[in-house]
Amino acid sequence: MPSEDESGSTKRGGAYDRLFEAGIEHLHRYVAEHGSSSPPRGVTINGFLLGAWVDSRRTDYRLGRLSAERVARLESEFPDWRWNVRDAMFETGLAHFRRYVAVHGTSHIRQHEVFDGFPLGQWVTNRRTDYRVGRLSAERIALFENEFPDWQWRKQDATFAAAFETGLAHLRRYVAAHGTSNARRRDVFDGFPIGTWVASRRADYRKGRLTAERIRRLETEFPDWQWTVRGRS
Repeated sequence: MPSEDESGSTKRGGAYDRLFEAGIEHLHRYVAEHGSSSPPRGVTINGFLLGAWVDSRRTDYRLGRLSAERVARLESEFPDWRWNVRDAMFETGLAHFRRYVAVHGTSHIRQHEVFDGFPLGQWVTNRRTDYRVGRLSAERIALFENEFPDWQWRKQDATFAAAFETGLAHLRRYVAAHGTSNARRRDVFDGFPIGTWVASRRADYRKGRLTAERIRRLETEFPDWQWTVRGRS
């Protein structure tokens, strides 16, 4: 993808003008579909090398070859535009993550999961690594914690949280079918060992391993919930 050349001939300048406008147009289309102005390098739209075009504009900016007018257009037309590649990649991942949460209702994702062609599970794992080694800014830490209420920094916490939500969803359906949240230990519902899950949550409660939030959720979502049940097996 060629770079800007403000000092070239009129003909050459006209070609760059057309290329710039084509890039802007295609980038708007990409944003409308993907919610981010930072496409991966290999992305093309109708044969237009959009990812390479974006990379070239960042290079032009870094080398002082991009006019003030074009700098202003990119920054004003694309509010999430980033000149720094690392920042851009973060925004790309974040846009995919927001869509994933909107679709699935949770921020818990398997490490190797790919979403819309983006390796989102690995991106999430990398952000947890950044946090663990102190590479994640306070602003981004706050973003994850405030925007995604079920976010967990430790993978094992995230795994347990996902399992809790799965059990809770099955318990809701069990209650709808049976009228009670007091599943017997041997009960299986839709292939899920709901009785064992309920018994395990009671055991967690007795041993002080259940958070106040999860205690509250069980007690408020299921009015007949009991922490101690006798005579059901």
